[in-house]
Amino acid sequence: MSPLKTLSDKETAYSRAVRDLSALKNNKVEGIAKDSYLHIEVPGTAPGSIDDIELIFADEGIVNVRCEARVTLPPPPFCIKKNCINGNMDQRTRVEEISRVLGLPAADSERMKDTAKWTPIFFNSDRVPDMLEYDDYQ
Repeated sequence: MSPLKTLSDKETAYSRAVRDLSALKNNKVEGIAKDSYLHIEVPGTAPGSIDDIELIFADEGIVNVRCEARVTLPPPPFCIKKNCINGNMDQRTRVEEISRVLGLPAADSERMKDTAKWTPIFFNSDRVPDMLEYDDYQ
């Protein structure tokens, strides 16, 4: 996932994030205001586990996001859902929820809106350009 984009200055975005994330259930929010850093503990995927999410508000209007599981689970063997990643889909969902709660879009959302394409690997019907057909060899 790309970094998030703030819609206001860094200090305002940081203070709103502290307020809004602290209001969510089951989250423990700790911040270091002088560094514009937030650490959030959320319930993890494994029963009784905790995941850590870190947000760093940069001067350029960007919020860098990191999500790490304290207890890792084996990744699923394949993806059949849009936006699936190699790894834990629950972590991506948590970051997307934070983005939604804070009202911060992905930094590349405008660029990706028209050009990004997702195709399930097992149902891929896209022809690779300049590929020779099997019949071309017979």
